[in-house]
Amino acid sequence: MGKWTILGVSWLLFGSLVFAWYAMGTIAPILFELYKIDQTLYSFAFTLPWLIAGILAFPAGIIADKIGIRITATVGALITMLGTFLKVYTLDFTSLVLAQILVGIGLGIVLVNLPKIINAWFPPQQVGLATGIYMTALMIWLSLGLTLAPYFKSWSDINVYGGALILIALILFALIVRDAPPGVVIPKTNVIEGAKKSLSNKAIWGTALGTFIAMAGMVPFQALFTTAASIEKGIDIALAGAIVAMITWAGWIGSLVFPALSAKTGGVRLYIILLSLSFSILVYLGWVIGDILVLWVTITLAGFLAGGVIPHWMALPAYLPAVDSRMKPEWVGGSAGVINTFLCLGAFVSTPFIIAPIAISYGFTTAFAVSALLFAIQGIFAFLIPEPPRAK
Repeated sequence: MGKWTILGVSWLLFGSLVFAWYAMGTIAPILFELYKIDQTLYSFAFTLPWLIAGILAFPAGIIADKIGIRITATVGALITMLGTFLKVYTLDFTSLVLAQILVGIGLGIVLVNLPKIINAWFPPQQVGLATGIYMTALMIWLSLGLTLAPYFKSWSDINVYGGALILIALILFALIVRDAPPGVVIPKTNVIEGAKKSLSNKAIWGTALGTFIAMAGMVPFQALFTTAASIEKGIDIALAGAIVAMITWAGWIGSLVFPALSAKTGGVRLYIILLSLSFSILVYLGWVIGDILVLWVTITLAGFLAGGVIPHWMALPAYLPAVDSRMKPEWVGGSAGVINTFLCLGAFVSTPFIIAPIAISYGFTTAFAVSALLFAIQGIFAFLIPEPPRAK
């Protein structure tokens, strides 16, 4: 199989994990009633998979280095599939939390395989483009969940179809994907050495902190916008879900466009700074103005710009060995584990413990201001990362 086929199947598997999960973002008012929970408990349940994935990201990266991508990701996808199907039968908050824990376990195991796949199958000059393509899976399938959720008959139906989607992707992945091209051997890492090198590199730490702040700023919009728009702007939840989904619908285009541009022009750090700042200004202005047409325009444009940010961060583990002689290709999994731990923890911590409490005490406008500020300041950490190899 060619590298683009490998990337395509991996894209489908990654995206399938978030479809049913992120449908929660649009039908929050329904889940409040179904599980007898409030905004804080909903936020906790919604973001819980990010916490679990964050805890597992580093050890999962080391495991992937040791036993291989296909085996590791297959096991992870199976666990997420079980968690998704379990939500068909959840009757109370406790069972919902258990199901979300399983979703997070699988996500944490699968998530770290991105840089390993790209590092094995793509040359350094194509890492940015390949990363951008891969990350569109998260954006497209997340958007599908947010957009289509109101049109399913029930919460159970969403999870039946979501679990089936994971099963199909899982079968294709297990049959098609291989750890490396024929003739290419990925050296097995020394776990202790790889961990020490990853944890002592300032570029890895800069990327880890940058993605932590990025997700801390982004996820609250996705988790709370539908409820906020319904309460404060009087917008129907289906329409609100479609509007907020434009962050990621437009984002996947940006995730292709901006890495391709930066590969030719250089200036990755500048791209991260300007794109993150522009997103925050646009999305907050759209919310404050509150007109439906304005929201459509500002959130769509903001999503397009923000889509170019995360792929630049996530490409670093794969290209770092090419520009930093202290890092070796066999340490990519451990490096990605560190980064994904912080990314996932940022996604979890912000909504239930910072933004939702602010929304309850001071209103959604203040809460979204804080969220936008968090996303904007990720650019500070871009100064810690090196430029990737230039495409020829």
